Amino acid sequence: MVRFQSLDQQDSPPPPPGVYSDTMEKQDDLDLAHLESLNHTDYKQHGAIRINSHSPPGGRAYSTRGWKVFFLICIGFLYAWDWFIKPAWYLALAPAKFCPHASSSLQGYSQHLKSSGFFSTAFSIDTQSSEGPEEKWRKWFGKLESDFLAVPTADGARDALKRYTNVSHVAGTGGDYHGALQILQEWGNLIGAPLTNNLGDLVFDAGSAKSQSYLKGTDEKQGVRAWTDTYAVWLNYPINSSLTLAKSDSLDKPYWTASLKEDVLEQDPTSSRGVPLFHGYSASGSVSGQVVFAGMGRKQDFADLAAKGIDVKGKIALVDYGSNFRGLKVRAAQEAGAVGVIIYTDTIEDGEITEANGYKAYPQGPARNPSAVQRGSVQALSFYPGDPSTPGKPSYRNATRLEPEDADSLPKIPSLPLSYNEAKVLLESMKGKGLKAEDVNSRLAGAIDGVEYWTGPSDDIVHLENFVDLKVRDIWNTYAVLPGHIKDEVVVLGNHRDAWTFGAADPNSGTAAFHEAIKGLSELYKGGWKPMRTIVFASWDAEEYGLVGSTEFGEDYSDWIRDHVVAYHNVDVSVSGSIIKASSSPSLSRLVQNAAAKVDDPNKDDAKIELDAFNPLGSGSDYTVFLQHLGIASTDLGYQRTSTDPVYMYHSNYDSFYWMDKFGDPGFHRHEAAAKMVGLMAIETSTALFAPINVRDYAAELHRYLSKIETLAAKKLGIPKNGGARHPKWLKELRHAVHKLDVSARHFEHQEAHLKRSLVRLVEKHGRHGRHRDHHNHKDAQYHGDEKTDKEIWKVLGEIRRVNKKLQTFEQGLISKEGLKGREWYKHLGTAPGRWLGYGATTFPGVTEAVTLDDGAGLEYEARRLTLHIEGLARHLRTL
Repeated sequence: MVRFQSLDQQDSPPPPPGVYSDTMEKQDDLDLAHLESLNHTDYKQHGAIRINSHSPPGGRAYSTRGWKVFFLICIGFLYAWDWFIKPAWYLALAPAKFCPHASSSLQGYSQHLKSSGFFSTAFSIDTQSSEGPEEKWRKWFGKLESDFLAVPTADGARDALKRYTNVSHVAGTGGDYHGALQILQEWGNLIGAPLTNNLGDLVFDAGSAKSQSYLKGTDEKQGVRAWTDTYAVWLNYPINSSLTLAKSDSLDKPYWTASLKEDVLEQDPTSSRGVPLFHGYSASGSVSGQVVFAGMGRKQDFADLAAKGIDVKGKIALVDYGSNFRGLKVRAAQEAGAVGVIIYTDTIEDGEITEANGYKAYPQGPARNPSAVQRGSVQALSFYPGDPSTPGKPSYRNATRLEPEDADSLPKIPSLPLSYNEAKVLLESMKGKGLKAEDVNSRLAGAIDGVEYWTGPSDDIVHLENFVDLKVRDIWNTYAVLPGHIKDEVVVLGNHRDAWTFGAADPNSGTAAFHEAIKGLSELYKGGWKPMRTIVFASWDAEEYGLVGSTEFGEDYSDWIRDHVVAYHNVDVSVSGSIIKASSSPSLSRLVQNAAAKVDDPNKDDAKIELDAFNPLGSGSDYTVFLQHLGIASTDLGYQRTSTDPVYMYHSNYDSFYWMDKFGDPGFHRHEAAAKMVGLMAIETSTALFAPINVRDYAAELHRYLSKIETLAAKKLGIPKNGGARHPKWLKELRHAVHKLDVSARHFEHQEAHLKRSLVRLVEKHGRHGRHRDHHNHKDAQYHGDEKTDKEIWKVLGEIRRVNKKLQTFEQGLISKEGLKGREWYKHLGTAPGRWLGYGATTFPGVTEAVTLDDGAGLEYEARRLTLHIEGLARHLRTL
């Protein structure tokens, strides 16, 4: 038995001081949508309504027509006053720097364009320059990017990573609290935010007035700022655990006891200060039984075992990491009747880099150390993430909570992680028992050298003990804000900070890249640049337990996020290998691609990074609440391992600075590249006049999602893929809806281009008036000659703002209030983590899973609601 010092006792911190709904249309579209829904007869009837309940004493009723005439007379008078009556002295006192009726956001648009050189003073251009506004903008923006690219460095990322990996920082521990304040201080200093001598003064309770004010900027005096919020959530830490193997006739005398420890390595200085082996959110329990090998623990693996007569009921399942999320392995085993689960990492995951292929094991070489163990959460992530005690609601200190047995995302059976070196003993105990693994399915067997893979059950008995302490503990999200010219369009960049051990790759390679990106953006800010949109940087906590910190934030500020956030850019593991991979909402793939194309490729000389393929986003990191729950366009990127790269020992004590410095990214050039990519994405998203959300790319991607549905329907339901007229009604309607969205997206893109041309034309026209004024030098003529152009410019800016609102809320059109079947927290009908995948994305999930998992049950309903949402998106783009 292994007993642990409580993680609560490790440098424990002092107590911290002190829809967008299925209707598809935002409020500003409702009246227009209503009028469009009325036919001519309805309109005449509505126009003749009499307000009898408010008739005067004489009994006479007033029609709405009379009120309309009166209203029009008033408008006419105001128009005449505005254009003909208003005296020149009034105009002189109110120069057209800002339209007095423009919202603060439109003023922000104007200020941003002036700061970029698109305008000079008022709405005029520099009359002494031969450059037009577009040329000025391109030159200004190009210099902005080049100035940024000169700041992030590989050495800066290396230094930052060394600081962040000095101590372990499991969520809720003293090391984690230290990390929260460390990020608060570093980010605050970088952006020039006011900090206190006692950083604890900037640690607030989530949901408090101070917390909300700092995020929303409700105090007009608030500029750049940084702070930390505290949520109170369920976390579990290990108490003791054991794993033994005994003959069935001598259970009290086990012949093998697992060490449940990783080796201390002299070359890796932090390996002696590692974290005990356990699973986040695992169930406490002591169980015994024969062991059965169930491959990767997929739902299909257990079904295949049952079909071959291998019963797992009352037994302990041994499964390897890979394919699906570990929490779903435990859930699938639980549903199959197992009483416990052991999860190990098989060398089949390591590709070519194995000791069997002649490579030395870490730390002497790049192969996996045989004692390395992957920790991790076993929450059923694809059913709902976040604090299991408060599903759908923020976890304040006084929150009403479920009982643990009522939390559906928590497992009911105990589990333990294990190294492949110790898993070999269990695999050998099943040799010759049951069936050969490859006779069950082709993906069941692993690749540990010298091991034969049999299903079992074993004759010998495994005894598994796992006792954990599950209770409410504090976690800390840290934020920093660079205010933009406008406050109601916001860009969020996030990286989680907590780790299962030292987290050199996961997550602190991302934290180090973030440090360099923020350093670059801060240098621009201090040099006079101000983004048009406000930028929020977030250091999430407790991601490893189940995306907890980001999910609680999303549930806490759901309305604010839906109304304000334009895009969310996530960086988790920025470097664990040599190949750059990106996943994104289809509308942002071009943004990521363009940013990458401006960054030097660390793997090639004299070349830029090429990104040709993008994956849809499923789950597994902090973009989940933004995209899957709230409908915010999102991205995620990082360098990942190939089969020939050094083995990345995920979630082990060897995810250390030593490994990264020697094997993961010697020289730290990939860290630098990741920092530059995310920084350029932040600049573009926060600075571009039109939000860089490409609806045509989105529509094109939905055609590909539809093609997948047609392929699945042909395979599973016998519907001919190219059946045309023979296709069922649901498929025809869905195809027609995708086509309508494509048409609307093209039209919307043309409108964007038209507005841009109009703005340029008006600014140039204003400039010509300016040159005329300079020639005649007549101030009154100056103002009267240009006031109409000013008003036209304000009108175009208003239309651009409306376009941006459409772009910001576009992805929300695929959010269903009801959510997905059996997992209502997930609401996105375009993409979601597969019900039994956890990480990987399933596109058109409601329809896809009705076909693949539910034998067609509910298919027509799922197809119909998806069709309605896509049609709503098409309307959303048409109603400008």
